[in-house]
Amino acid sequence: MSARTSGAGAGPSLRRVVRIVSEFVRVVAVVGGVVLIVGMLSDAVATLIVTQGSSSFWRPTRIFYTVTWRVTRVVAARLPDRAGEYSLNVYPALSLLGLLVLWLAGLVVGWSLVYWGLDQRLGGTREFGTLFYYAGTSLVTPLFGSAHGSALRVLTLLETLTGVVTIALMISYLPALYGAYSRRESRLLTLDDPLGGRITPMRVIVLNAPGGDVERLYRAFGEWEMWTADVLESHVSYPMLALFRSQHPGQSWVTALGLVTDAATLASACVEGAQSREPYFLYRRGRRAILEISSRLHIPRRDGGVLWLNEANFDLAWDGLVEAGLPLRDKAQAWADLQVMRASYGDQLETLINFLVAPHGFWGHSAEETVAAEVAAAASEARRRETGSGTESRRRR
Repeated sequence: MSARTSGAGAGPSLRRVVRIVSEFVRVVAVVGGVVLIVGMLSDAVATLIVTQGSSSFWRPTRIFYTVTWRVTRVVAARLPDRAGEYSLNVYPALSLLGLLVLWLAGLVVGWSLVYWGLDQRLGGTREFGTLFYYAGTSLVTPLFGSAHGSALRVLTLLETLTGVVTIALMISYLPALYGAYSRRESRLLTLDDPLGGRITPMRVIVLNAPGGDVERLYRAFGEWEMWTADVLESHVSYPMLALFRSQHPGQSWVTALGLVTDAATLASACVEGAQSREPYFLYRRGRRAILEISSRLHIPRRDGGVLWLNEANFDLAWDGLVEAGLPLRDKAQAWADLQVMRASYGDQLETLINFLVAPHGFWGHSAEETVAAEVAAAASEARRRETGSGTESRRRR
């Protein structure tokens, strides 16, 4: 009799435990769904609207770009030249589409958990699969005909609102992104050398100071300072813009930034009076752009020796400046100042170039036909640096 009584008491007790566990699981599902929804929305807002500060390591956008860009670089290094370059060119546009899909998928899963956790029924069933399908179809268009009950209809309306807002944010983001890209690339078309070949910092100075005209040189550096400031502002605000590549072979915004910054550094160190004029301001702007953009792309700070900067290269640049008729400082002091100034950003520039798989050098339009093979070789080497099969990284501008 006592055994039967004990067994009868165990039944309700077990059912009560199951009910408590079930309710706890549903509460966890609701909380998890809300966290996922808020996380996706906040990530979209932080990526597309908020333009200040660096992203946290847990944010979906940062994880997405870290993984997909690394995979893309590895794949491009192993593909034939044409296919490898094509994969790098299409990645930025595809990444934006993938990012939108990631956000929308996160919202669908989040709202599915909320529906299931709140025990919402659809067509007489509360199976998670059915609710997941309903959440997916309701993300951009509310299905009030399938929703029964005021609570489910309110939730459906909120879900549709989150989906539409996310898509609208991405659409409104594109004009700003491509506007900044157009401004960046149009200026690169003016960076050229009639002699053809790879452009050097010394040639940038000489070409912009005909007959030793330093005022004309300063005006040119002033224009490049404005371009550098625009690149700094746009690429810190929209870091993925750094991954968009130039349409022209042998040209990259990051190598152009390095080239004009190196030219400004060389002029500041060597030309008399340039330390308080536009070259020095461009040097400061360029250094800041390199360091801050690297930080926004989560590239570790790197300090070390600059391989290309040696006294032999300096002597060649100095002779070119002398021949151009520019007023120069004491050579020994100029060499000492150049080493200090270049060391403040040089290695980080190398790391940024390698991260973006850009060729080490910049070629103007005058060189497109004459050095096509050289440009193709530099681009191929840039891709293969990812696997370590390329030659040791060196600046050859």
